[in-house]
Amino acid sequence: MSLLHPYYLIVIAVLLFFSVQEVFGRRVDRKYQWYLAIFLILIAGLRKQVGPDYGSYVGIYAFSGQIDYVSILFKAFYLDPPTPFELEWLFILINKVMLNIFNAPFYMFTLVIAAITVFFKMEYIDDNTFYPFTFILFMFIPGFFIGESGQIRQCLGSFIAYYAIRFIKSRQLFLYILFILIGAGIHNVCYVFLPMYWIARIPMNKLVMLGAFITCIFLSPFEVYRVFGNFLDSIASDNMLVEGFNGYVEESVTRLNGGFGIPEGMMAILTFFLFFFDTPMKEKFPYYEYHRNYAVIGICAYFIFRNNPIFSSRLAGAFIGFSYIIIVNSMYVVNDNTKRLIYTFIITLFIFNFVVFSTFKNIVNGNFTIERYQNYLLP
Repeated sequence: MSLLHPYYLIVIAVLLFFSVQEVFGRRVDRKYQWYLAIFLILIAGLRKQVGPDYGSYVGIYAFSGQIDYVSILFKAFYLDPPTPFELEWLFILINKVMLNIFNAPFYMFTLVIAAITVFFKMEYIDDNTFYPFTFILFMFIPGFFIGESGQIRQCLGSFIAYYAIRFIKSRQLFLYILFILIGAGIHNVCYVFLPMYWIARIPMNKLVMLGAFITCIFLSPFEVYRVFGNFLDSIASDNMLVEGFNGYVEESVTRLNGGFGIPEGMMAILTFFLFFFDTPMKEKFPYYEYHRNYAVIGICAYFIFRNNPIFSSRLAGAFIGFSYIIIVNSMYVVNDNTKRLIYTFIITLFIFNFVVFSTFKNIVNGNFTIERYQNYLLP
């Protein structure tokens, strides 16, 4: 078992402190959330040779300087560019501007990406939960290491798409589509969020959810997603990038043949919260129905794509990442005793993730340990 670098342990300690305060005391001043955000930006944005995809992104950064602006413009309008390239146009444009115009070293690029990502992340969290520190803590492991310090392209695109939820609430279709397209300019997975402007508002009850889950579990072995051909490959693939932290939810032969692992456990937990707290959440928590519909789509997608680890982790994961907020928000609609039980469960699950993540080799391979982590600014 390896130990995380103290910077990450400091984040965890701060999150725990404010989490207890906001759940059992009073709402924490938002300024502390942004102080934490600045620190997260520094440890993710200025990391040196840290993260499993680090080398791949260095290669993309150098490669982007060879692509002309005309080709990027063509790609933005879905035309065949004079100089073909696989990655999304906006991500390449950010790389090229940082490299060719500002002549910035690579760590300045990662700093900019981290700053934009954390901004949208904090805005999304503020919009959708009364317990921001608890949710950040709940998702910190492995989320921060997979996302802001790993697959930064999908992480940024996803949080732009999550941020756009506010435009579903305010019924601003143009702005919603605009932000989804901006997110898709970073990572193609954001295209799957386009129909959510309408799907998020579809009425749903427990019977409908149960029927959807049973149907998708039954269809799982038949790999019905293959009818979409290469379309899903273009959305879910990471092209030049390595698989990153798929080892955290490792797809063994046993699991692919019907076994039970961490992902199935998390699906079961989320399903329990959906069914057990659906009624009080609908009555007391604003826009819960949107969160629920995202969760249902995510769980169904997970089982439909279960035999494909890339689809199940990237396409389904894009929805599931939004859906876990339901677990934290359930504390808002229950009595004090039940709230304590839920909070104990959240902390227990966090500790479990901490132990699993520290035990797996990814913490070492990603250079997140006390011996291996390096930062261009922090000592």
